[in-house]
Amino acid sequence: MAVSGRPRALYQRIADKIRTEITSGALGPGSRLPTEAEIATEWETTRSTAVQGLKVLVNEGLIISDRPRGYFVRSRRPMVYRPQAEFRKRPLSPELDSFLSEMTVEGREASQRIEVQVITPTPEIRARLRLREGELVAVRRRVRFVDGVPYNTNDSHFPLSLVEGSEIMNPEDIARGANTVLAELGHEQVRALDEIQIRMPTPEEADRLQLGPGTPIGVHLCTGYTQDGRPVRAVMNVLPGDRHVITFERRRPPLGSDPVIRPAVEGDLATVTELWEHAAAWLRDRGIDQWQYPPRSERIMENIAAGECWIIEDDGVPIATITVDDHADLDFWSPEEAAEPALYVHRMAVRRDVSGLELGSAMLDWASQRAADQGKQWLRLDAWRDNGDLQSYYSSRGFTHVRTVNAAGRQSGALFQRPTAYTRNIGPKLIEQGIE
Repeated sequence: MAVSGRPRALYQRIADKIRTEITSGALGPGSRLPTEAEIATEWETTRSTAVQGLKVLVNEGLIISDRPRGYFVRSRRPMVYRPQAEFRKRPLSPELDSFLSEMTVEGREASQRIEVQVITPTPEIRARLRLREGELVAVRRRVRFVDGVPYNTNDSHFPLSLVEGSEIMNPEDIARGANTVLAELGHEQVRALDEIQIRMPTPEEADRLQLGPGTPIGVHLCTGYTQDGRPVRAVMNVLPGDRHVITFERRRPPLGSDPVIRPAVEGDLATVTELWEHAAAWLRDRGIDQWQYPPRSERIMENIAAGECWIIEDDGVPIATITVDDHADLDFWSPEEAAEPALYVHRMAVRRDVSGLELGSAMLDWASQRAADQGKQWLRLDAWRDNGDLQSYYSSRGFTHVRTVNAAGRQSGALFQRPTAYTRNIGPKLIEQGIE
């Protein structure tokens, strides 16, 4: 028997109703809420209960109390904060600081207040800069304002021994960026470690940013390192949650190095099977019936034992497989065609997280070169008859459609071939490795 939860208290239901009106847009930014007395009358309760419900929304940062005028929906116009912009190149003599420039483009009035201090670092900063006990840091403390409101703080800490007497010590904007100055001093940063915490502000942070009750902050701590791994800058950005959207841009990296193609060995059966099943699942999700049967492990093991099954690895991680042999399938190819010198491609599968990098083209080029080295005339394959996209793929990679064969009990049979002299030379270069 299900046990129902306790009913929510009346003040919570008052807060729930107003919150819904705010999040739905029925109450827009700056809208004035009903008075405490009006809410008490609507809910047939006391004024203190109405106040209790309103305080919930104040603490959540959704409304503000502006006595004696009343309660208002907090206006939010968040600034987009992009941590990945740290190392983007800037002009050596820009007209404006990048923050000021971005806000100006958006039609907002931006300013900042900068001060420089020499201080004993907090344990948090000392650990990140790997400083000895007693070592001092120079800190550039900056408060950034948008439309007259303090939007965030940006405190950059440097080992004093690195920057003493430099432009970094001046409490003025460095338009070309402190990173450039550090590089000029011989301490160019080449990588950064980003840490993000979400918490409530300290009293000092709340005062510095004029934060109302219930406003959480995001803390972005960025430590910059030189080529030899020395930390030279620790930046603490404090971002009020009601004023920022933190945005990360990510790109799928290219393959880590030239991928290795190697013969599969007996212990690779599970790897080949997993790559095959991964491809089969992707086809199934697209409504394609290709490979929708259990992997034929015995046949795979035969190919492995004969040295016909190959695995492609990127930094030691299997990402694709291909099988090549010189056995014409007589269900598809005529005896005359089978007598011609050819290499046949089977069971080519690529992990979806490396799709789009032309790894398939690279494998086909590798197979063409292997066939040419063996004196073969043709690189051939049979494709699934109902997979038009796959057939178009092979056509776009230099293969000619020979014909389609409807063999009993076989769903493959779209026959393709291309001369072994043909290669596209796109995609990664595959480095062939033998069995040691």
